[in-house]
Amino acid sequence: MRVFWLFNHPAPYKVEFFNRLGRLCELTVYFERATEKGRNAIFYSNKALSFNAKIGNPLPLGGYNSWSREPARFLAKHHQEFDIIVINGWRTFTEMNVISLCKKKGIPYVFYINGGIYKEKENPVFRYFKKRYLQGADHYLAPDRNSANYLTFYGVEQSKITIYPYGSVSNDEVLRHPVSKGQKLKLRKELGLDGEKVFVSSGQFIDRKNFEQLIALWGKLPKSYSLYITGEGPKKKKYLSLIKELGLENIHLVPYLDRKGLFSYFQAADAFILLSKEDIFGHVVNESMSQGLPAIISDKVNAGKAFIQEGVNGHLVDLKNEEGILKAILDVDSLSPEACLEVARKNTYDESASFHIDYFKSLLKEKGE
Repeated sequence: MRVFWLFNHPAPYKVEFFNRLGRLCELTVYFERATEKGRNAIFYSNKALSFNAKIGNPLPLGGYNSWSREPARFLAKHHQEFDIIVINGWRTFTEMNVISLCKKKGIPYVFYINGGIYKEKENPVFRYFKKRYLQGADHYLAPDRNSANYLTFYGVEQSKITIYPYGSVSNDEVLRHPVSKGQKLKLRKELGLDGEKVFVSSGQFIDRKNFEQLIALWGKLPKSYSLYITGEGPKKKKYLSLIKELGLENIHLVPYLDRKGLFSYFQAADAFILLSKEDIFGHVVNESMSQGLPAIISDKVNAGKAFIQEGVNGHLVDLKNEEGILKAILDVDSLSPEACLEVARKNTYDESASFHIDYFKSLLKEKGE
């Protein structure tokens, strides 16, 4: 089976998935560009090992958009060589160009999203373009029900949408058993983590991740509750200033960690917290659960809605309900690390790759190929 996949940049979680998928089919991935704005160089340490990777050299338009005719030209010339064509996104001018090509030439394609959140109120022009580029694919793949609702909101037929398992960890990264209390204490000593209770949060230091609210809330918790926020970004000075202003000696900003380092923090902690204002998915939720770490997640994060079993492996919280957030933080001892591992085992790169191959085979069978 020959598969073509258009994606915007070689994010490590995607490269790892492609490496698994590439072992099961003949996979060509066209990355629009080599990097994305605001990412640490360590973020791009994963390499293509089992698929054919093409990296474009587009005209950058801001931090995330780009323009290049090359992917469309490549597909116009070679589309008949592929059994399945996947277009992963529509927002860049490059992606729009490829979608327009497929529609114009009648090239069948699967439209793929890593997540999505629709807005009841938005610019009519922007809504028009969403409908224009979201509609028209032969099939759709979405990682969760809430993201599927995003597609139907903009006019996609429900019958064309399939939910896939979103893999962001490998099978061998998911712990076999929860970390014991003794192991946690040993890890905390090695990492220099203080506190009776240890909480971890992770993400870019930008407004959308909402760390300012988390920092402000921490002042209402016992001083023995320590918070470690790992990441980097333009709001770091703001966070440091706020922490100093509030006199919070139990909050620590940690530089960007590689995967091994981040997972060590997850294993040492009592819970993971993510209070984002919006995340179209949030694969770090699954990563934390893969280490047996219960999660307290904003209801604006699709991964929270997909993976949280309320009161079992975590809590889904309303950002407007600060009392509810504090209660969830104080309730971490009642949550099950084993239930976290059960969810993570169902959402690995390997499980996802296997699902995609079966799905692609079913599409080819429908076409009689």
